[in-house]
Amino acid sequence: MTETDIARIEATLALALPVSYRAYLAEDDQTIEDHGPIDDVTALRDADQIIEATLDYRRGFEGLPPWPAQWLYMGDEADACPYALDCQTGRLIHTDKGHLNRPPLADYTSFESFLQKQKQEQEEQLMRPPVKETWGERLLEYLPVTIGLFCFFVVLPLIGLTIKLLYLWITTGEFPKFES
Repeated sequence: MTETDIARIEATLALALPVSYRAYLAEDDQTIEDHGPIDDVTALRDADQIIEATLDYRRGFEGLPPWPAQWLYMGDEADACPYALDCQTGRLIHTDKGHLNRPPLADYTSFESFLQKQKQEQEEQLMRPPVKETWGERLLEYLPVTIGLFCFFVVLPLIGLTIKLLYLWITTGEFPKFES
């Protein structure tokens, strides 16, 4: 985003953006990729979208209580739970469906702490063992249980029936006949 776009956001919304957020908006795409999994939906990088969304929430978007003038719509996770940036304190919250009066889903002291948390979560995710993705690999997880159930409900009853038939044959000398 250009410095002109950032200045237009501040002028149109009558806000002074926090330094860390302002610096983020001015960064190039490669530098932004270094912050982790923050995309252009989580943190919008279009001045018109930021202005329009902020004004919508200030007017009481979809019947919500209107946002105070110091709050800025930063983006969301495509879940209708926007990130709101308090431009007076620098605090960033992940709102519950845009409600500032409800407890936030996440609360950050600053935009920088938000970036750090996002990067930390990405690193933790990379450390987790990979999830088995094919149905064949997932099916292998259930193989021991499947074998156990097969043995309990099929093999053991067949063994029991075989023992009973052998016992009858030995004691009576005649092999039982099954009639249909």
